[in-house]
Amino acid sequence: MRKSRLALFAAKTAMIISSTLFLTNCNNMTIDQRVDALYDKMSQEERIAQLKSMYMDQLFDDKGQLDTAVCRKMIPNGIGHFSQYASQKPTDANTLRDRVKAVQRWLIDNTPNGIPALFHEEVLSGINTKDATIYPQQIGQACSFNDVLAEKKTRQTATSLRKMGGVLSLSPMVDVVKNPGFNRLEESYGEDAYLSAVMGTAFVRGLQQGDLKKGVGACAKHYLGYGGGGNADEKELMEEILLPHETMIRLEGCRALMPGYHAMRDTNCVANSWILTEILRGYLGFDGMVVSDYTAIDQIPGLTTPTEKAAAAINAGNDVDFPHGDNYKYLQEGLDCGLVRQEAFERAVKDVLRYKMRAGLFDNDAYLYSDEKIVL
Repeated sequence: MRKSRLALFAAKTAMIISSTLFLTNCNNMTIDQRVDALYDKMSQEERIAQLKSMYMDQLFDDKGQLDTAVCRKMIPNGIGHFSQYASQKPTDANTLRDRVKAVQRWLIDNTPNGIPALFHEEVLSGINTKDATIYPQQIGQACSFNDVLAEKKTRQTATSLRKMGGVLSLSPMVDVVKNPGFNRLEESYGEDAYLSAVMGTAFVRGLQQGDLKKGVGACAKHYLGYGGGGNADEKELMEEILLPHETMIRLEGCRALMPGYHAMRDTNCVANSWILTEILRGYLGFDGMVVSDYTAIDQIPGLTTPTEKAAAAINAGNDVDFPHGDNYKYLQEGLDCGLVRQEAFERAVKDVLRYKMRAGLFDNDAYLYSDEKIVL
């Protein structure tokens, strides 16, 4: 028994020393150099874990306590994201923060490289949690034509979410919606591409605050042509449908993007290399993180196995599998049989690590959550 305890202590000490040395040795390195160095240190299991997600509640018992046995079983190599962590149950901000704190401390202290997770949430009209300030839906904000007020609103949202441990939002929605019967019309800024671009850019500016170490990352969605435009000709697509996304990326450095559920030119957006690689990363120069809409990879037609679906998505340019990572857990199988390209896999892992470094999660003074009482 004593030997097993000593072995466990030695293993934990080695993890802490390894993480500390990584932080210390990276002070004079660029973010990309740090990403490369960390990637090289990681096991293949850790790399795959960074591309998956889960719900935070899965790790807590009925009394709201972190179940470390469940953690050891479900996330021994870490995890990339926690899905919509604030809106799953009616929980107050301080309880949410305490749960985020418990999870992050466990990840830092008990996984091989101590990599913190990204907690994300929807914030189209504020944080969807108990006692939070809720603002008008985006269609109502667009009716104001007031981008200054829109920026002020999202700045307040970002400040509150960051206190609760959130570092990524799944917002704004900048689909140019021309069909009044579209079932998510209220989440958009309407049918005008220029107005959507102006309001969306203000949203990103207020949310990210020019620095992901203190702000919250914005995620442009639903790329490209959701709500109408999936069959647009190239002129309409490039000059109108793309405009809000292009403006947010070029002017404000929007750091994340979510492909839509729909198809663009007969290929689902989440597995469409033309829009995710050629246009997004090529033409727009996007160097952020691409995340799937919830279960979008499951919905890729014409493919029968999760391995095939995972390969189609990651090869096309999608980095992360939301909300459970059900398909990306087969990435190793895809790599072994040649379906998943190694360069696509490496790109995806490094995109996630780069986002985490931009958000300051590896810094010695990392702002993972607020230690003060939170009042929303």
